[in-house]
Amino acid sequence: MSQKVDNVKKQLDEVAQVMQNNVNKLAERGEKVNSLQLKSEEINELSKNFKRNANEVKRKIWYKDMKLIAIIILIILLIVFFILFIVIGKKN
Repeated sequence: MSQKVDNVKKQLDEVAQVMQNNVNKLAERGEKVNSLQLKSEEINELSKNFKRNANEVKRKIWYKDMKLIAIIILIILLIVFFILFIVIGKKN
């Protein structure tokens, strides 16, 4: 009878150890899930900042391009007016 009690006690100890291992694994899993959640939130925030910065750079490049086009048009107009001034001046 004592041997049966010892066997049952041994089995209970093994079950308790397995349960303790399962609880530890569950706690580790919870920590990993929390870590992944924090990382995903950080990545989400970084992507928002990247998008905001990319849009700002895009807008600055557009303004720079428009300024260059305006300068080129102004130079062309000045050349045309200069040529017209010379042509009109020679006729008089």
